[in-house]
Amino acid sequence: MKKNAIVLLTATMVLGSSLSALADQPINGLYNSTDLGGLTLLGHGTNSRPVPDTGVDNVFNSRSWNGATLGTQWRFECGVSYAQQVVDNRSVSGTGTLIFTTLYIGGTFWLSGSGPWGTGANDFVGTIGRTTRITTLQYVNWAPVQARENIDSSGVFDAGCLLTFAIANGTGAGDTDLMPFDPNYPAMIDTDCSSPRVSGSWGNLSQISFMIDCTVPNDASSWGSLKSLYR
Repeated sequence: MKKNAIVLLTATMVLGSSLSALADQPINGLYNSTDLGGLTLLGHGTNSRPVPDTGVDNVFNSRSWNGATLGTQWRFECGVSYAQQVVDNRSVSGTGTLIFTTLYIGGTFWLSGSGPWGTGANDFVGTIGRTTRITTLQYVNWAPVQARENIDSSGVFDAGCLLTFAIANGTGAGDTDLMPFDPNYPAMIDTDCSSPRVSGSWGNLSQISFMIDCTVPNDASSWGSLKSLYR
């Protein structure tokens, strides 16, 4: 009887440990934004730049937006650019496009545990690897009239899961070269992730998709050893 009690206690401890580890992980799946029929909130984002602007050391700061409050469901922040490619096909009249492809490295992300990828038990955090941001500026007579962005990024949760993050449609809302900063957008931050910056742009993020991939470890050998104790 005593041996059976010890075995039962051991099994309970192992099972409890496995369930706890799973509770720390987000739920596998594809999570689209509300404009794509999903439950992920749309977002607001900023891209700060140094003065003078060299095309590097830009810093992004993106947060969910529920119509009143920033960052209640997700946050992606503090990726720093290390390269920028520019294609300028404006004609001599100044009408045409200017395309920036900006490459970022690093940063962090946070997903609320109450989002569609969680149970509410805990929030989820992780680190960002590389981010690519493609910005298309439309000009008429040398004046910018429209800005659109496509962004793709990937990262790793602290719990070990993988995250792919894509924005298929971002639209520019303002730039410090043209107007005062709008406080309904995330703060523009420096490369230390905390100090403020005064130069940059901001916009609206839509058509968002999160893909979460958690690989469950194969514990067949451990369970086989445990079951053998009952024979």
